[in-house]
Amino acid sequence: MKRAVILHGTDGTPGMHWFPWLKGKFEAEGYDVWVPLLPNNHTPNRGVYNDFLFGYGWDFTDNIIVGHSSGAVAILNMLMDARSPKIKLGVMVGAWAGGLPNGDWQEDGQFKDTFPPGGFDFAVIKQNADNLAFMHAADDNICPREQAEYLAKQLGATIKVTPTGRHYTDNYSELPELWEVIKTKLV
Repeated sequence: MKRAVILHGTDGTPGMHWFPWLKGKFEAEGYDVWVPLLPNNHTPNRGVYNDFLFGYGWDFTDNIIVGHSSGAVAILNMLMDARSPKIKLGVMVGAWAGGLPNGDWQEDGQFKDTFPPGGFDFAVIKQNADNLAFMHAADDNICPREQAEYLAKQLGATIKVTPTGRHYTDNYSELPELWEVIKTKLV
């Protein structure tokens, strides 16, 4: 059975932005799709997320997992977890590598448990995924493009940079460029 998971970002929900559109694209291709509401997502916490995701009963083996923003970081954290099976494809949209996102909207300590204390273990992440890809907007006003490029380089992953899109949130109910990335990686 073909399976896909879509992980939203900070303060997000499964019904926001382009997530319902992407779910529909997967379903039209015969995928069983899970778009969970991540717990306490105002303060993304890698341990809480991993316990929730791996404790839910969903089999991640050979899945496509797409994450946006802190949901993209959640994919990297999942792939470092000893409970992670090998996935088919991880696509990180609007990811960043550490620290705080841009802007003055975040609260003190909001992202303190988002990233692993010693940094990402890129070898383990690569071992747990057949393929990895990134997508980022050149004009992203939240997560610096350079950080996504750094992650892609460390992971030997492709990165599609669109000239515009900001953080792929405002006025984005569809994201055809993302579907192109996914389809290209599955050939």
